[in-house]
Amino acid sequence: MWAIIKPQEPLLLGDVRGDSQFLTTQLYIPGRVVRGAWASGLALEGKSADEILQTIARLRVGNFFPAPEWRELRYVLPLPLSAMTCKRTGGFRTEPYPGHRGHGVVDTLLPQLAYRLLRTHGARFPVPFALTCRECEDRMEPASGYYSVHRHHGQEAYVIFRPRFHAQTKVAISRHRRAAVESMLYTASALSPFTAHPEGSEQPVGVVFAGRVFPQDDGDEAWNSMKEVLNNGLSALGALRTRGYGRVKVEEMEADLPDLKDRVERFNQLLKDLWQDLQALAVNAGEIPRRPPDGVYFTVDLLAPAILQDEHGLPSLRPVLNLGGKILRPLLWLTRPDMASGWSMTWGLPKPTHLAARIGSVYAFHWKGDLEEILPHLEALEREGLGRRRAEGFGECLVCHPFHLEVEEK
Repeated sequence: MWAIIKPQEPLLLGDVRGDSQFLTTQLYIPGRVVRGAWASGLALEGKSADEILQTIARLRVGNFFPAPEWRELRYVLPLPLSAMTCKRTGGFRTEPYPGHRGHGVVDTLLPQLAYRLLRTHGARFPVPFALTCRECEDRMEPASGYYSVHRHHGQEAYVIFRPRFHAQTKVAISRHRRAAVESMLYTASALSPFTAHPEGSEQPVGVVFAGRVFPQDDGDEAWNSMKEVLNNGLSALGALRTRGYGRVKVEEMEADLPDLKDRVERFNQLLKDLWQDLQALAVNAGEIPRRPPDGVYFTVDLLAPAILQDEHGLPSLRPVLNLGGKILRPLLWLTRPDMASGWSMTWGLPKPTHLAARIGSVYAFHWKGDLEEILPHLEALEREGLGRRRAEGFGECLVCHPFHLEVEEK
């Protein structure tokens, strides 16, 4: 189920350090922040610790990603690490406002996967694998951020989120005297509830955050509880909640993300097409099979940092999947390290810090069987996530990110 969070005030969602003069924010709402605010609201209602734990256990909350509140919103996702754009003029070609348009954003995972598989089958190419901009022939660089897909004049419009910030300088307060501390100032740079208009108007539009929630047993009751707590202002998100930050409204969203089965089928069909296109470029094309090995190819794309371990329990950036009793290791992966940490409002202490794979990491796998056999396992993987501390929002993933199909500039 998809949901939307509409901020009513600036949001400060970051790792606040006691010795820092500047408090910065993340650009998305981590699921663990929503979960913590929900639990705080339940505590203010007088719920016991056991009641709170039982309630929040019925609803797993994913991350919420930002988008402009404009036209019909289909879905919002982070760009995968395999996305590339022109170094000279980056950005989507389908942006509604001409001033925001670039030479396009393209995904490189499927071409890289086809190239890697062909090389393992003995293909020899006259040139190495490289990408240049189709319009200006300049080099390409990784594209990052969050993009939303809207319906605009009957067509799909891709929009990159452009954040605005709300900066405010405040006087530090002594915890012992409850009074201002001499010569102690700090600046809070929060995420504004408004952003630039996608069509270039001077009037800004609101920001919404779209994400997924996963009801467990009696999940509807838990979902209604979370909405009531956040919508009634019993609790707020992030830091400085008593100083005009963090109030939000929550409602259900009708997302239009392509179906899982459709995404996997289109992913495999495009892989076959790219295999044939690249095979024709090989100097020994006649010695190479005309199709990739039978089975189902799919990707696991991280929508949240994932705390992964190898077979020996050691920290790792590469997952090992156990689907239906079969062990799958990635054929190709694009990832970067991150740190999974947090702050416990209940205990007033930092949570354990772990090595994690960053949001947007991509892992490609091969299943030696048919789609109907693996589909229930993929649905469970999307629903449950992977890695450790999943109840806190870590390990959320999507199978076959829809942007992997954009092998031509959008």
